Amino acid sequence: MLNRWCNEVNSINLAFFNLKRICRKSNILKGGRGRKPKREIEGYAFLISLKEFDKRTLRGAEEHLSKFVFNERVDHSVIAYWEKNPKMLSLISQFICIAGALLNKALSLLFTFVDSTKFTSWNINEINVTVCNKIANQTVYPIGISFKKVDVVSPVNEAVPDGNGKLYADAWYDEIETIKSLFKKGYILIICPNKKRYRGFYRRKARQLYKMPENRLGYKQRGRGESVFGSLTNCYGDRFNARRTSVMKTRIATRILCYQIKLLIRINNAKALFIRHKNKTFIKNRIFLIA
Repeated sequence: MLNRWCNEVNSINLAFFNLKRICRKSNILKGGRGRKPKREIEGYAFLISLKEFDKRTLRGAEEHLSKFVFNERVDHSVIAYWEKNPKMLSLISQFICIAGALLNKALSLLFTFVDSTKFTSWNINEINVTVCNKIANQTVYPIGISFKKVDVVSPVNEAVPDGNGKLYADAWYDEIETIKSLFKKGYILIICPNKKRYRGFYRRKARQLYKMPENRLGYKQRGRGESVFGSLTNCYGDRFNARRTSVMKTRIATRILCYQIKLLIRINNAKALFIRHKNKTFIKNRIFLIA
């Protein structure tokens, strides 16, 4: 795996290639009522993702990135329309799940971590997002997100896919339906007990796991999952310049996707480095296949 300060990590070409790779595995629903859009919705998803990847504004995306994606200039008002469209958030969330699955295959898993955080804006209130992170030997990577806040279990069901191994969570998730859902998804749940709650079969099962010395010691490592939030803050800042809640949610999801794409670039390029002693023709073909 390449270091995070390598120049390849910030390559627009490699980011665009990985976005296409993720899109091929997605299930994009097309059709419906009304006039069909002039361009495909996945193209706008690429453009919005590259805008955040390259830290561009809407006008900067129009001037520098639209021709790169569509081979023609796209007005910034059109990009803004798709950025606030609910379909875009759904598509980006699907891309995050696919990118998480690709990272799962390439990295060695230690444990899973689920937590929520708040992002702020200059113009609107805070937005809460629940993120499921996987902690590997080499790095930390997200595999699912949710913006639901009706109750505790709804965002967990949306953000956490089926899996195995140990999953760490704090006392906020010590809720009967949440604990039951995580056990049924296949995880060994290590959750910090809430002292005001004590009823329920699945809660008692979780308390028994938490009392084991090795699990109590492992629970102290859950802070490693917080590094994703810190990386996003270091890269993009601690506030969003957005006036609509829908736009802010799309930008949060897109920045998490960009974090995953950088990890995919580091993994793919590291594999290509092992064959540099071969002849040039073989190297070109091999890199193309890996990418």
